[in-house]
Amino acid sequence: MNDLHKKLKKNVSPMYLLVGTEDFLLQEAENLIVKAALQGEIDDFNYQTYDLKESYLSEALEDAQTPSFFGGNKVIIIKSCLFLTAQKEKIVQDIEPLFDYIENPAPFTTVVFVAPFEKLDERKKVTKAIKKQVELVECHPVETSNLDGWIKEQFAGNVTITKEAIDQLKLLVGNNLSILKLECEKLQLFIGNEGEVDADLVEMMVAKTIEQNVFSLIEKTAVRQTTEALKILHELLFIGEEPIKIVSLLASQFRLLYGIKQLSSSGYSNNQIASSVGVSPGRVFYGQKQANNFQTSELKEAIRLIAEVDYKMKTGQGDKVMILEMLILQLNKK
Repeated sequence: MNDLHKKLKKNVSPMYLLVGTEDFLLQEAENLIVKAALQGEIDDFNYQTYDLKESYLSEALEDAQTPSFFGGNKVIIIKSCLFLTAQKEKIVQDIEPLFDYIENPAPFTTVVFVAPFEKLDERKKVTKAIKKQVELVECHPVETSNLDGWIKEQFAGNVTITKEAIDQLKLLVGNNLSILKLECEKLQLFIGNEGEVDADLVEMMVAKTIEQNVFSLIEKTAVRQTTEALKILHELLFIGEEPIKIVSLLASQFRLLYGIKQLSSSGYSNNQIASSVGVSPGRVFYGQKQANNFQTSELKEAIRLIAEVDYKMKTGQGDKVMILEMLILQLNKK
């Protein structure tokens, strides 16, 4: 987004095409363009959105060619541009007027075409034509390898963030850019305009979800830190998490670790593993580290023990908390 921000400071183009599946980046790009084009003066007369799942492209283009009621610049957002893909449209769009418009766009209007798709159909005449004339903004998910740089860019002034803090932030939040952005803003607000964000500060400031606490619980189990594992378990129970939910998450994570270990030993890359098990590459990256602390036989035994505990809880065989504590002790046996 930095490149788009710099370009918008110099000049606002008459047309933009936002392509990609990262919702956060799509929304951020849209916000930057609207702010630059309208200088913050947004109202019902100079800003309109058309979703092509419910509206006609011709209506949006007609609006784009109509001067604002009070004069000045206007912005037209055209969403769900399925006509640029091979997907079937709910409403069949007449795209002929578009060819004329992109050759001669209205000088007072900025049109933003939003295509929230992984790729466009490059064979189509309309795709070739529009990409030739508009400013293309790619909004694809940030690769794990590029996430460190993206996190650093979120901090302003003389604030720096250590590599250990970045790793801790990714561990707690994952690669969800919306949440990462909010957590970075929270850290920036706490530290001010100067200072260093370290791992301890991230640990203190960033809230953990139950999934992250279960991840930490398994981390402690992997290195046989029984006391620490039980402490995390009791913290989860204290804040009201249901034992059966904790068991379910433990089962899910151990199955994931087993799958990662099996596929990794077969020579699969992290991206291939992610596609196979249905999780993000970032989650595979951290899961790989965790899986390396277990033997395959240990993971299979953990899955078996968890299945037994799940059955006992669902059939009312004893106190659920005590059963869960016994499970943690069993998982921590050498």
